[in-house]
Amino acid sequence: MNPAFGGLLTATAWGTADFIAHYTGRSLGHVTALFGMTLVSGLAFVALVLVQGDALIWSWDGIWALLLGACGILFGTMFLYWGLARGPVAVAGPIVSAYPAINLALAVAQGKVPEAVEWLAMLAVMGGVSLVAWAAGRPIEKARYSRAHVRITVFVSLAGAVGFALGIVGAQEAAKSYGELQTVMSMRLIGILLLALYFFLYLRRAPAIPGRWWPVLTLQGMLDGGAYVALLFASRGEDAVHAVVIASTFSAITALLARFILKEPMNWLQWVGIGVIVGGVATLSAYG
Repeated sequence: MNPAFGGLLTATAWGTADFIAHYTGRSLGHVTALFGMTLVSGLAFVALVLVQGDALIWSWDGIWALLLGACGILFGTMFLYWGLARGPVAVAGPIVSAYPAINLALAVAQGKVPEAVEWLAMLAVMGGVSLVAWAAGRPIEKARYSRAHVRITVFVSLAGAVGFALGIVGAQEAAKSYGELQTVMSMRLIGILLLALYFFLYLRRAPAIPGRWWPVLTLQGMLDGGAYVALLFASRGEDAVHAVVIASTFSAITALLARFILKEPMNWLQWVGIGVIVGGVATLSAYG
């Protein structure tokens, strides 16, 4: 799969799942919504892998990568939600959305040095994403936050960015050993186990999810899980980092959905950021 196309598929699926998560998180609480989404997604991927009929790969070679991918993505998502809930949004959003900077650094450390034009295009995409997130948070930042509060939000958001970056690296490596579908299925099952332990051992209660929310969580889970499948298929080859960078535009997709479906206003800075993103993605597509 072309890295740019796969990255766009990932961003679209993530952005739509995030759009839905605004409703499930508000109604159920973000950890409960995350559990429900992970549960239905994991069960759906188990069914998909069984129906596909391919034999499961049992190997210890990539287990470290599988665990890193599952834990990194799960905790990255939790820290993202925590940072956005704490605020300021204009601090949390751009920091978490900049997670590809860590993946870029890791790629360079492995000797995969992009060309100058690719560097500029990837920086443009990440800069555009940060601008969209920052501009979206500006109207919300009327409340005053203490320095200590903002400092904690910065650390929480940095943890989210590191979680996503390491989780994606782990998932990409695990896919080499187990294949894309089995990797996503296994990461989901590990996520279910960790969240169940959190609820039953730490909170000492079961997650309360009314029946009417299960169809919504199912859609959210399939979009989120499908995004990782697209990202892993797009990560085959030398330009895998292109897919990772383009996938980070999911926050712009969420903003556009809010604009056209909910009729929420967008300021000129957000439109500038989206324009920069489009230019960067087009350039990376030409090099992919």
